[in-house]
Amino acid sequence: MREGFALWLPMTLLVMLALLTFWIDQSVKEAGSRNGINLEEPDSIVESFLAVSTDAAGVPRYRLTADKLSHFSGNKLTSLDKPTLTQFHEKQGEIRISSSKASVTPDGEKVVFSGQVNLLRPAVAGTREMTMQTSYLEVHTGKSEAFTGQPVVIRQPGMQITAAGLHLFADTRVLKLKGRVKAQYQNANRA
Repeated sequence: MREGFALWLPMTLLVMLALLTFWIDQSVKEAGSRNGINLEEPDSIVESFLAVSTDAAGVPRYRLTADKLSHFSGNKLTSLDKPTLTQFHEKQGEIRISSSKASVTPDGEKVVFSGQVNLLRPAVAGTREMTMQTSYLEVHTGKSEAFTGQPVVIRQPGMQITAAGLHLFADTRVLKLKGRVKAQYQNANRA
């Protein structure tokens, strides 16, 4: 009898703890809905937002700006209006990505740009200015990489490239184009 009691006592306590946890969770949800709290509404809004990420030595790696930042406690996402993400690189120069909308994951490691997405790599020694347009771009700041499966248009003076998607390695500035790649070159000497 005692052996059976010794086995059932911990199980009974665990079941009671699970029921108590469920009851507390339901009570909090009901209290929130009774108090008019809507988890779909932003819990904080910041206008003229600016954030800078630095490395261990204090050198800026990324700067994120937006006209408006809205944080949602329901899904923990952050929404940005008219954001610009600038990646700084000592040797490669900078890359600026802007769009009409973006969202940031809770850990800040992924920024998803949507709407009219523009990427600009200003001219630096030995390279010409490059621009890119697409409708969606997913940036992984920790890996310094960006992806899209949407059509892209890349322009440099005298050249235009279109593709069905791309993978950008920001540290090396290597673009891996995906599907239906077309390049048009304009010979400057013919003009």
